Amino acid sequence: MLVSDLARRNAEYYADRDAVVVPGVRTETWASLHARTERWASAMARLGLGAGDRVAMLSENCAEFVEFFFGCARSGVAGAPLNLRHSAHEQIEYVNYVEPVALLVHAHQAEAAAQWLEKTPSVRHVVGFGGPHSFELDLETILAAEEGTPPAPLPRSDAPYMLCPTSGTTGRLKAAVLTQDNAMSAIFAWAAEYPVLEWDTNLQCIPQYLNAGGPAHVSPVFLKGGRTVVLPGFDPDSFVRAVADYRVTHTVAVPTMVNAVLAHPRIGDLDTSSLRAIVLGGAPVTRELVLAARASLGDCLYPTLGMAETFSCGLVLSPQNQHPDGTPDQVRQLGSLGRPHCHLDARLVDAEGVDVPRDGTTPGELWFRGGSVSAGYYAMPEETAASRAGDWLRTGDVAVVDADGFVTVVDRLKDIIITGGLNVATGEVEAALASHPGVAESAVIGRADERWGEAVHAVVVRAAGSTVTESELLEHVADRLARYKQPRSFAFVEALPRNSTGKVLKRVLRAELAESEPASA
Repeated sequence: MLVSDLARRNAEYYADRDAVVVPGVRTETWASLHARTERWASAMARLGLGAGDRVAMLSENCAEFVEFFFGCARSGVAGAPLNLRHSAHEQIEYVNYVEPVALLVHAHQAEAAAQWLEKTPSVRHVVGFGGPHSFELDLETILAAEEGTPPAPLPRSDAPYMLCPTSGTTGRLKAAVLTQDNAMSAIFAWAAEYPVLEWDTNLQCIPQYLNAGGPAHVSPVFLKGGRTVVLPGFDPDSFVRAVADYRVTHTVAVPTMVNAVLAHPRIGDLDTSSLRAIVLGGAPVTRELVLAARASLGDCLYPTLGMAETFSCGLVLSPQNQHPDGTPDQVRQLGSLGRPHCHLDARLVDAEGVDVPRDGTTPGELWFRGGSVSAGYYAMPEETAASRAGDWLRTGDVAVVDADGFVTVVDRLKDIIITGGLNVATGEVEAALASHPGVAESAVIGRADERWGEAVHAVVVRAAGSTVTESELLEHVADRLARYKQPRSFAFVEALPRNSTGKVLKRVLRAELAESEPASA
């Protein structure tokens, strides 16, 4: 089954029901969305794109992003969403890596795209949409020209469908290759984990460009003719109003978003009782947040651990396994991320690849295998091989598992900071700092932050004779790193702590930072 078959079937059974709603902008029914999906596929073929080619998209949240997901599925051309927060340098690096033949650009992003388009030679066609623009092609014009064109041939379901951007500990941008088989496996898995009824409503407020591999990409509510309400971004007021106005049943969020919603002054006045499932991931989920959300929003929170490489599937703590007043073991499980999705196998293994005991104390690396797991990274065989152990995906997360199979993540093998639900590879930040002549070396760690969960903190050793300052370093990295990757705080030291082999001991830096926080508060 193809992802685009959801649009085809819903056009048959739910033709006049809303499929996509952008409040105050536009609404697409299932009949019109299916028709546009067919024309989208024909337009890609007319531009010369076929199986194996890539089409990129640079846009904020919009209805066209939903069409992009369905259109790529129907055409067989692999989609490559671009991160709006990336600097021009990062966009050039990533676009030249995935080498798209065509690029769709929202009119609001035209100025940003102009900074790097000339340095991405693979892009032969630029298609504008969403308002006045000066690009060579216009999306509405080329779609209108395809009306009445015979349907394009159906693509293979095991061919590349989405290239989902991710990064490793080195910070080198890479893309997990996801097929339609991966996508459908994930969609059905999420539908099995939380209740999906006919004509449910999904609220899309996390960035669509970050969700090429996840349950808000093509929401499971689409399986039964549901709709998605697309907001341009997140703010707590728009969130609670949309939930009340559209009777939202499902959404995806990160902990910082839920905290902001819980703090909203009108959370008790607006009706949020329609909510049945909030998939919560992208950052550590605390027991305290689960309890607070349950008290205010109801029994609807689904803490989860997922990755781009698994189409955001992995572990999920369903509401029926949340027992604030249960046994000591049940209360302790509130701090876990639950058990594997129904279509995934999971293991915790030691350094020799041997399964650790289910005693709730022995740590091991978390491995996954299953239908939604990517086969590897685009054009990176060595990275792919390093991330696999046979048919198992090595997540890099260190966890413990109890006798009931509940998994609690306790550490990360990967040196990643999660700030506001976004991953920051510390190696990338360290490389940007190292390019300044006044820096001898640096070590980047996460610093506890009430709003973002973690913030980027840089510990810097100045080069001999250097007097480089925090403001000078921030100015230096500004055009090299996206804003969320830039350090929010600095410490200047004479030397970094190391072990006997010379490896920097970041755990020591974290401990020192934690000790200093009360004194600096």
